[in-house]
Amino acid sequence: MSAIKNKYLEYSIIVISGFLYTFAFAPINFKVGIFLSLTFFLYILSTSSKRSSLFKSFIYGIIVFTSGVSWIFNSIYNYGGEYFFLSIIITLLFIILLSILFIPFGYFVNEDTNLDRLGIPILIASIWVFIEFIRSNIFGGFPWLLVGNSQTETIFDHIFPLFGSYMVSFIVVMISMMLVAVISSKSKKNLLKTYSFSILILYLFTIFFSNFSLDSERPLKVTIVQPNINLGIKFNDDELNNIKKKYIEIFENKINKLVILPETAIPKIYQLDKEFYDLLRTNRDINLISGVFNYNRENNKIYNSIVMLNNSETFYNKRHLVPFGEYTPLKSVFGFVSDTLNIPMSNLSPGDLSQKQLIYDDIILHPLVCYEIAYPSLIGKSEDYSIIVNISNDAWFGNSFAPHQHLQIAQVRALESSRTVIRAANTGISAVINKNGKILNKINLNEDGYINTDIYPSKGLTPYMYFGDYPILMLIFTIMLLYWKNNKGHG
Repeated sequence: MSAIKNKYLEYSIIVISGFLYTFAFAPINFKVGIFLSLTFFLYILSTSSKRSSLFKSFIYGIIVFTSGVSWIFNSIYNYGGEYFFLSIIITLLFIILLSILFIPFGYFVNEDTNLDRLGIPILIASIWVFIEFIRSNIFGGFPWLLVGNSQTETIFDHIFPLFGSYMVSFIVVMISMMLVAVISSKSKKNLLKTYSFSILILYLFTIFFSNFSLDSERPLKVTIVQPNINLGIKFNDDELNNIKKKYIEIFENKINKLVILPETAIPKIYQLDKEFYDLLRTNRDINLISGVFNYNRENNKIYNSIVMLNNSETFYNKRHLVPFGEYTPLKSVFGFVSDTLNIPMSNLSPGDLSQKQLIYDDIILHPLVCYEIAYPSLIGKSEDYSIIVNISNDAWFGNSFAPHQHLQIAQVRALESSRTVIRAANTGISAVINKNGKILNKINLNEDGYINTDIYPSKGLTPYMYFGDYPILMLIFTIMLLYWKNNKGHG
């Protein structure tokens, strides 16, 4: 194997690889970019010393997250008091913390790694997925830019309903590491034959499974509303009447019996302004689903909620809150940060894990508020006819990659669950996503409007919804355990 001797060129390739990683996701959707990125990155590590590989892994992480998620600066700065330096510091700390998680790859992939060993690609893929899993769950989790999520509307669409996004990550990293091994190994022909045969068998296995749900013959007629209200006025009490007028104007159009509004449609405690919702609903004889701030008098808590208004009033309280945006973790330590930023409604409470189902016209609605769409475990397991309803307010992130990435995550949930996803977002991107992950209709970012659509609910459980992430976690832990025992035996 030949190392790149020019260090400037080597680091330039790492930087380019980091950008290629981000470009594989929406809105650019350069799908093959993730393979190029990982292959270049892992090849450079395989020709570097262990110490150098650790550092290069960190630099790769810095480029990935700077190019991919630095949009958090928008929300911290624009809606947290416009403290420029504090916003920069928090954004940099966030990127650095995420990038640290890339460092272990340098320990396992370096010039001492024996690429002739057939099991190396599945070992590296296992470590990658393990770290993605940690990143998705520790300290509230940040399941953004997971490798698997980049591969919507590709051949991997067959994998999502079987094993979920982590398995797609596993396969993509495995194939990339196989390419590095074939390029670098002395046993090129043998490795190429073995790896090609393995990928072919995997592909043939997945295409035999294609349909896991049955669609209803009776459509659900739904209207999705995107008001496009700038956050600069949304939390301004003086603008409240103008916001209400905008909804009234949209409701004067021809709309369906079930109307879905975005997250916190009216920036006021629901119980203090119920009359407005009643006005919207009764004047048109419709059923309404809306994001609201819900105050519970019994426990004196405020929730970020969904309310469904028909003949009764049913609430769903958001379970997975956004750290610092909706609550302050370790308040004794980080309380000064939230006090300084003063982000509106950032002292909310999480809802109970088990809540009353939302049911409309005998159809189960799986409610997810904003960031919750990134967590498949929050979708209820139901074999009855159902759809997923995701409401959001991505105005926090401005004209960045975030709303597009958020929509792509919703596509992954549609594929994994084999359920239609209805998405209503304040400034966009509102959309109808079918159970195969295809976007059937959408309202572009920073536009107002509405979508009238016929939804065909589905019933039945995909293997992924039944087993969750247990199969992939069992696989990667088994692989890592066998590697550890093998190395120990030879040690």
